[in-house]
Amino acid sequence: MIKIKLLSTLLVVCLFFSAKIYSQNPLFWGADPSGIVAQDGRLFVFPTNDKKDWSDQKEWHCLSTTDTKTWTDHGVIFNTTMSGWGVDNAWAPDITYKNGTYYFYYYFHNGEHRKEVPGGVGVATSKNIEGPYTDALGKRMIPGHDPAIFNDDDGKSYLYIQDKVYILNEDMISVENKEPINLNLEYRPKKFEAAYVFKRHGIYYFTIARDWNNLIYYTGKSPLGPFEFKGEIMKPYGGNNHHSILKYKDDWIIFYHEWAPKESEVSNRRIRAEYIYFNEDSTIQLVEPTKEGISIPSKRKT
Repeated sequence: MIKIKLLSTLLVVCLFFSAKIYSQNPLFWGADPSGIVAQDGRLFVFPTNDKKDWSDQKEWHCLSTTDTKTWTDHGVIFNTTMSGWGVDNAWAPDITYKNGTYYFYYYFHNGEHRKEVPGGVGVATSKNIEGPYTDALGKRMIPGHDPAIFNDDDGKSYLYIQDKVYILNEDMISVENKEPINLNLEYRPKKFEAAYVFKRHGIYYFTIARDWNNLIYYTGKSPLGPFEFKGEIMKPYGGNNHHSILKYKDDWIIFYHEWAPKESEVSNRRIRAEYIYFNEDSTIQLVEPTKEGISIPSKRKT
């Protein structure tokens, strides 16, 4: 494994070469970051490997850190040719761990020449978070895009697609309900994507990207809702969009992507991270983008 320490984010072009990366914002090239704390305590991010053309994505890497300062790229963990049916393009993964296995959910799309293989959400599995991952079905699990997986404390697992949700069976690769449950949001934006769900102090947070670049959230007392609209997580800064929110050690962190400058020859999008803080009433304080991100200690732990 090549090990490189970078002192400037201007040099992160060497991300996807299994490198060691010293991080400030933006952390690294990529998009649609899915964060997870591994069983060994390391913090991982699984992004879409965003190239210059966002519509031509065929692989995923994973990156890890133990100190939120230095990141290790573990290389390609899954790609379209490993899917078993040869998908054309793939984006927006999410990952979880249950019963000794890591489940990697991903969105794929086939072109006009493969209409007989419809796009949707696939799933790959591994006993090791770094892979190798093996496709579990050889076909899509459900239709839709931008999967968001949530495991509740009672052992139930849910897979969100936009403002709809499937209840997963215990095997994590099939669903109880053939038709998704509509969350019937009281406020439903005309344009949105990239749902993500997390739980804190008994409250369920349902988050989405409104108008593709404005992160907003709802809260509820059940993973199936009803959810009450609460407001913004982050204002439209640099095209922030697909995101994930998790607790690492004592801090809450949000990973998200921004659009790179037009003159970039490397990629369309870059991944950033910030601390998230909560008010006493469990509402989320507006997140402001920073250069330091999570490379420095948080202001407070809540």
